[in-house]
Amino acid sequence: MSTEIIEKGIGLAREGFYDDAVRVFDQDLCFTQHPTAMSYYAVSLANSEGNFDKAISLCLMAAEKEFYNPEIYLNLGRIFLLNGQKSVAVRAFRKGLKLDNDNFALLSELRKLGLRRRPVLTFLPRQNPVNKFLGRLACRMTR
Repeated sequence: MSTEIIEKGIGLAREGFYDDAVRVFDQDLCFTQHPTAMSYYAVSLANSEGNFDKAISLCLMAAEKEFYNPEIYLNLGRIFLLNGQKSVAVRAFRKGLKLDNDNFALLSELRKLGLRRRPVLTFLPRQNPVNKFLGRLACRMTR
């Protein structure tokens, strides 16, 4: 019974039905023993109720239990984005990518943010003409 509830809650959260997912998870608190479900409950809570502090702490607890699960870092990053903490969200997404560098959801979240690459010459500011030139050149060479 509890695995059915967990799967149903995770499925609803993945589809974006956060209010329904919170209701399903609240029926049976068995998700607290399932770190992935706990992270989906956290992201659903953040989306439906705006309770970011509780959501972040739940997701961090899930990450402590399953530090090797990129999906938890995806949800953690999404919560940070909702809370307006872009730089922390990027760190969470990158941590997830270290665990699974082909994770489509993590890559698409980073692509949506439109992240820049590091400057070619890191000791010079990004706006430096030499950095701009070398960056454009490097971009053309990778195409």
